[in-house]
Amino acid sequence: MFIDRLLNQGAEPMLEETLRFSEARGRLIAENVANISTPGFKQKDLSVEKFQHLLADRAAQAEQSPPGSTAFDDIGLDVENTHRGILFHDGQNRSMEGLMSDMAKNALMHNLAIELLRRQFQTLEMAIKGQP
Repeated sequence: MFIDRLLNQGAEPMLEETLRFSEARGRLIAENVANISTPGFKQKDLSVEKFQHLLADRAAQAEQSPPGSTAFDDIGLDVENTHRGILFHDGQNRSMEGLMSDMAKNALMHNLAIELLRRQFQTLEMAIKGQP
């Protein structure tokens, strides 16, 4: 109980949810790349802006409630069809450059969340061991 509360009161829940989001988005981007030449395939994506807005709202809610009482793991991830770019004659809006750019941005977000989470756990481990 104490460990759960300790792990759920800082930035860890938000970082874990960011990892879940970036993993799901990475899978969708990879699916889009794999099907780039499939006629009629509509690209799908997760909205980074919507996710960040939902996460910010939940973080504000967590500040107003007791430590560890707000859950972050129920933030919905709604897959949507993208409508950006040129629409080709087969109805597809493919752009390999855009997909690679999205993949790179997503990988950076994922790596940043992993590094921040690793440092959080490293700090917790030092506190448990009694190291300064």
